[in-house]
Amino acid sequence: MGGPGGLSRSGMSRRGFLSAAAFGAAGAATLGTGAPSAGARTRLRSQAPTNGLPSPDSITVTDPAFLDAVQAASLLQSGALHPRELLDACLTRSNEFDGEIGGWIRIYPEMAYEAADAAAQRLSQQSVSTNGPAPLVCGLPLALKDLFAVSGLPLTASSRVLEGNIAAGDSTVWRRLKDAGMVLLGHAHTDEFAIGVATEQVGNPWNTEYSPGGSSGGSAAVLAARFVPLATGTDTGGSLRLPASACGITSIKPTFGRCSVRGVIPLTWTRDHAGPMGRSVADAALMLGFMAGADPEDPSTAAGPAVPDGGYPLSAKGGPTPLSGKRFGVVRSDVDALPDATRTLFDEYLDLVRRLGGTTVDVKLPRLPSDITTGDSAEMGSYHNQFKDRLGLYRLGHAGSAALSIAALAVPAIDYMTAARNRLIYQHEYNRMLADHDLDAILVPGAKADGSKRSEVAGISVFSGVMGNVGWANYTGAPVISTPAGRSAATGMPFGVQVGGRPWDESTLIEIVLELQAARPDLLEAPTVAPAPRDIPRVQVTTPGAGPDPTNTANVGFGFHFLPTTSTAAI
Repeated sequence: MGGPGGLSRSGMSRRGFLSAAAFGAAGAATLGTGAPSAGARTRLRSQAPTNGLPSPDSITVTDPAFLDAVQAASLLQSGALHPRELLDACLTRSNEFDGEIGGWIRIYPEMAYEAADAAAQRLSQQSVSTNGPAPLVCGLPLALKDLFAVSGLPLTASSRVLEGNIAAGDSTVWRRLKDAGMVLLGHAHTDEFAIGVATEQVGNPWNTEYSPGGSSGGSAAVLAARFVPLATGTDTGGSLRLPASACGITSIKPTFGRCSVRGVIPLTWTRDHAGPMGRSVADAALMLGFMAGADPEDPSTAAGPAVPDGGYPLSAKGGPTPLSGKRFGVVRSDVDALPDATRTLFDEYLDLVRRLGGTTVDVKLPRLPSDITTGDSAEMGSYHNQFKDRLGLYRLGHAGSAALSIAALAVPAIDYMTAARNRLIYQHEYNRMLADHDLDAILVPGAKADGSKRSEVAGISVFSGVMGNVGWANYTGAPVISTPAGRSAATGMPFGVQVGGRPWDESTLIEIVLELQAARPDLLEAPTVAPAPRDIPRVQVTTPGAGPDPTNTANVGFGFHFLPTTSTAAI
């Protein structure tokens, strides 16, 4: 029903959707609604893929909606697939299957088809001959978490508090992706204002009684359900990693400051990370190369090294022991606390690491300072203070969190500054742990529980830490990849592993996970989703909000900006 084999749901064979793009629309079948006329299509070029993309001839997927991002990029770049056909497939699948999942809050078909046509022009032989190759993400559909501003479109943080709010400008991340030719399909639901870990209004595609995790649960759900190949998320307390683990997809929480958060509705300014989500690490790495970079409007982005020339690695090197010489720290206390079924999955993943040549050693993460959350509440309150007359509009459970954060504005300045210093000490201790054990990465369970019912986790804050050991990466700013490790024999739900490393060293982590995923591609399986039609709200671009902030809310932050460090010195 929702699987990738045989014919697509439109009845089109692989040959059908490939030849339709390569030779124009005259007489070609199309997928879904919004099919272009024969004169509307632009003939695409045909050439071999570059930069680690798979060969078009190696791709056997029959429904374009089931193409991974790197597969779709290869077909788009080679001329074997037209951006409109890919968009058709994603829209058709969303409309036919999102009824029980509810991952989308809004979609933008009119804007998306305009962007797909513009992408087709950039991918055409004529444009390539004149302007050079199009960016590798050109023509790929995208879901934005409902925190990322898009000028003239609604931005609501999945909350009644911002009902009717229209973004005043583009977030930096969206501007970068738009300039690279990506196609915005819609905004995906978030747990309200990214406060919680449930995204309770969204069902997990593997079993809709279960939570997709939060707060980027909508983004994870539309990826897992094969509604879209790429999505953005944010991570303040595991909000990229917990949904990735819950939905069986991959996320990269980059180093703090690697991706700008300008124009993103904040939770706490010094812990918020923007990052990519995909079905594989290659997918997420592909988009990270276009999301990342310095932004004068976000000073933290100027602290680290430049994005590697040509982007991040996209393919595994392979061989029998590609992880030979790599050392991995295993946070044993977290592993020992896992339920039996997910403990088995984690142990099997360690066996995979060792089979590929890696060495594992048990380690302890440094203890988080007791006052570490002091700044979190105050920072959250400094943003939500503007909505103190609308507390009754928050979701049940989050109104109290918002009220407590506003009350935290009374915290003495010295307490905030002391917590900031203790955080710096913690960063140094984390780096020293890596250095003392000569580690390339650490391995941490992606979640504490073996799946969570939606009703069980509603209203739980990302600051609580009850869903997984995730705060270490937000307080250090270190990069982490969440990668699938299989499905529980007890619940049938996905479970992931966090692979963490040193600040600014995303490339090493990506290289490691590429090898792990290449060795176990079965771990990247898609759920079988039952048909459940939904009339998803469709919105057109309108007059932008007054601003001045792109979010059209009071989002000024403050002068202090957290910067990750690689220092191991005692303080």
